[in-house]
Amino acid sequence: MNYFVGAYFNSQLTGIEKAQVNRLKLFMEQGWPAECLYTKYNPRIHENAKKFGIQGKCFTLYDYFQEAVADDQEQPKDWVRFWQETCHFRLEFVDIAPDIRVFDECGRFIMYAHFTGKDYQWPVYINYFDRDHQKVQRDIYDSRGFLSQSKFLREQQQVQSELFFNRQGQIKVEKTYQEINERTTLKRIILRSYQQRDYFFDTEAELQTFFFNNLFEAGDVYFCDKNGYIGQALADTASDIPVCAVFHSTHAREQDDVIQSPLKSPYRVPLAKPEKFSHFIVSTELQKQDLLARFDKLPTISVIPVGYVGRIGVDFKKKKVHRIIGVARFSPEKQVLHQIRVIERLAAEFPDIELHLFGFGGQSEEQKLRDYVEQHKLKNHVFFRGFVPNLAEEYAQASLEMVTSKEEGFSLTTLEALSHGVPVVSYNINYGPTEMIEDNINGNLVERDNLDELYRKVRDYLRDLQRQSKYMGNSVRIAENYSKAIVARKWGDLLEKMAY
Repeated sequence: MNYFVGAYFNSQLTGIEKAQVNRLKLFMEQGWPAECLYTKYNPRIHENAKKFGIQGKCFTLYDYFQEAVADDQEQPKDWVRFWQETCHFRLEFVDIAPDIRVFDECGRFIMYAHFTGKDYQWPVYINYFDRDHQKVQRDIYDSRGFLSQSKFLREQQQVQSELFFNRQGQIKVEKTYQEINERTTLKRIILRSYQQRDYFFDTEAELQTFFFNNLFEAGDVYFCDKNGYIGQALADTASDIPVCAVFHSTHAREQDDVIQSPLKSPYRVPLAKPEKFSHFIVSTELQKQDLLARFDKLPTISVIPVGYVGRIGVDFKKKKVHRIIGVARFSPEKQVLHQIRVIERLAAEFPDIELHLFGFGGQSEEQKLRDYVEQHKLKNHVFFRGFVPNLAEEYAQASLEMVTSKEEGFSLTTLEALSHGVPVVSYNINYGPTEMIEDNINGNLVERDNLDELYRKVRDYLRDLQRQSKYMGNSVRIAENYSKAIVARKWGDLLEKMAY
């Protein structure tokens, strides 16, 4: 089995999780065994996997130890009837959410339950309260319908312990916590009745390494997509277990000096202990060259793009000339405000110009962007569209994309835009855009953080219909360098090497 290992898989995907999904689907089409594997507890992961079309191919470390890897759904339970007729509780239904307040026969408030819908059959969590209305316990239900975890709380809602159950209600994992300098820290993990005995761990990393060692069978390969979270745990696995470190981002903090700059924390383990890894995988030739120029005794490095394109028919008649798209997390390194400021300068000359922003991120960062749009009267030009799983229809209407990041490991959004005939104006950054964008051919590369030049290039593009037509046609042609067949061939070559 080829395991693509990450930390979490939520209902909204970052670039790394999206790359994992794309890779998994590619492997499935090629008939290569593969599954996505995550180390953090996530009771909604099977629901999320179904949303992105990878049901049955995704599970967590906790699923494994809770004996609940399969997607099988439990039978629904009529909680309203149970509480009213069996327990004789009084229920108070919340108007604005599928929630219920529960009171016992003496009128004491004892529970607050949140459900997925107003059929009240599938709880998300149930909170329990003491006589002082202090929350003392939270039961968390898996999206498949069974009680998965109980959290026990002390004063000020600090976690005291956690229990993780299998479908039969048996405790499989127990975690206890302690207070140190007013911070809740993990004290002990107990794995209950695993292989007919209990196991004890002091850290999550110890549990993860134990998990990787026990899951492994001859012929398996771990592809580590989250080196910062689980790189050390995988590095500590048995010496005969093949582990490949996948680089999704730049490895150096400062892009002006990748040879001397301090390393980013996600890549410190594989670059400090390269002998622990069987292979490195990067997305661009330039990053491979930079790694080889800086480090000795690295494992073999393969260049395999994190994305690929299938056959996409582009109808250029659908393009809206003044519609620009931006796809990025709302985080400081993406510098989305630069895009908004360009639109602000263009609005007078192009009254119908629109910037459609697709992404999510920290609330404070998004609020700053929204405040700027409000204060500068740009609400008719800048639209916050949130996270959209499939942007094909949005790319079909867009005529240009802007990429304003400080850095990119590859930039899936650049490839997706080009494959839909959407040229890209991007800062000239490491690593992906410099390999996918040919200046004045399918877009433009602009000096990083040069907002004036970014504005001029976008303006020149919007004013020149002939340039637009040229860039759009070339975008599709150049994107074909990243076709599914080409990327699959690269993965096939790697898997063949790993088999020997």
